[in-house]
Amino acid sequence: MRALRLHATGGVASLRVDEVPAPVAGRGQVLVRVICSPVNPSDVLYCEGRYGTPPPLPVIPGFEGCGVVVDAGGGLLARRLLGARVAGAVQGRQGFWAEYVVLNALETLRVPDPVDDVSAASALVNPLTALALVRPVRQRQHRAMVQTAAASQVGRMIMRLAVRHGFPLINIVHRPALVEALQREGASRVLDSSAPDFHEALHAATREVGATWAVDAVGGPMTGWLATGLPRGSTIAVYGALAGTPSRVEPGDLIFRQQTVAGYWLSQEFRNRSPLGLARIAWRLREASALLSSDLRSVAQARVPLEAAAQQLPTLLASTSAGKIYITPRG
Repeated sequence: MRALRLHATGGVASLRVDEVPAPVAGRGQVLVRVICSPVNPSDVLYCEGRYGTPPPLPVIPGFEGCGVVVDAGGGLLARRLLGARVAGAVQGRQGFWAEYVVLNALETLRVPDPVDDVSAASALVNPLTALALVRPVRQRQHRAMVQTAAASQVGRMIMRLAVRHGFPLINIVHRPALVEALQREGASRVLDSSAPDFHEALHAATREVGATWAVDAVGGPMTGWLATGLPRGSTIAVYGALAGTPSRVEPGDLIFRQQTVAGYWLSQEFRNRSPLGLARIAWRLREASALLSSDLRSVAQARVPLEAAAQQLPTLLASTSAGKIYITPRG
């Protein structure tokens, strides 16, 4: 098969199309002919060697995607998936940026017919992240929340979930045009971090709605701006690194204002393989699946064939507010 492989941790420009042996499904696994796979921020960090443990090289990236099951390695569940369109994710194995990928049958999600291929390919990472990040507000641990990178796909999912569950949400973007775009989509509170009065506006907005929970996909100075702008005793969950620089927080905010900064990593939620842990995963997958055509839908900005990935991705990734980029192994 043809596969997009990473030969050096120099980012997406280090990808190359290779001819490699097609994988074989073992017992309890299925062989999937890939339809498409998103390029998530985690994939970009992985290609740069900055996502968890550096990858063994060469390696096929692509943490998630969708495709059609064309072979089963054995086991009732695997055989029942033959011919089905499924979504899935890989961790620590060869990924989706290839013509075929092997998935564990137990960890695949049969995609409902009304869901398009783009939303199916992005059925796991972004939807499950969005659901997890709003969980503290839905569980009434906090009254309202703040999010950065609000024009991202996760950000727009969180916006729609806020409407569904009726909690106040403050959205932060990085340029004026995105303020107008989110307002057209129904967002009532959108702040531009490039505006001269941003810090005053953030301070006023968080106190108006009582926001004590923030999720930060940016890092860099933004984490510290949130710690300063939120009420005393607030919590900030950092789940991304779009700024490309370390989060910076004033010690005084941590010491005297008792602000808490923590990290959130979706993969950690899937580490518990006990019966209870697997039941929780299954419940969250069902919730995500039910909303893939509505609140948790995804939008494509571009579709890129394997041969063009190394050349086109660096330019396309410069701005992803218009939608996500997808690798399409079969053009």
